[in-house]
Amino acid sequence: MGFFTSMAENSFKTDDEGRRLFYIGGPLSRPYLIPDPATEKRLFRKETWYYRLFSPLLILIQPFIYFCSVEVPWFFFVSLGFVIALAITISRILFHSDLNRMHRLPFRLPLRTFYTSTARRSSKGCLVFGLLVSLALFAGTIWISLDGGWETAIGIFGAIFTTLCVAAHGYMLRIKFTEKM
Repeated sequence: MGFFTSMAENSFKTDDEGRRLFYIGGPLSRPYLIPDPATEKRLFRKETWYYRLFSPLLILIQPFIYFCSVEVPWFFFVSLGFVIALAITISRILFHSDLNRMHRLPFRLPLRTFYTSTARRSSKGCLVFGLLVSLALFAGTIWISLDGGWETAIGIFGAIFTTLCVAAHGYMLRIKFTEKM
């Protein structure tokens, strides 16, 4: 299984009742009920292509954002807002026809349900690797924040985000080691 298909799989979960769910906004969103395997296959194909096209774009624009942020530090936050708005707009356009025909749960599922599903699907090695990468990124954001000025604001923002990543991977590892999977 490829990297992008693995990323796409994170949007698909099975709840405690055995229903297949599609998360378009991550664990804090209300998931959509997938009505049939054909719809799930179509959504999965779209989600995989979304990651295949959008992820390299993000990687390619990083140097531009970095160099512009050195000269104009607030550009980091403007570009971050633009990238988030672009990602949301593209995903809404891409999935519009499917989501209009699907029912959305009236409530969010517990975070435990979301992360248990991911932990069950992931190997211990993969989760440890994710935790180590998150910790390394956290250390990098702390290092950035020590420069002072706008770099401190960027570093603190990054540290908050990477702390959430560390917590998520740590929680999934805890689930993986405490439950019989």
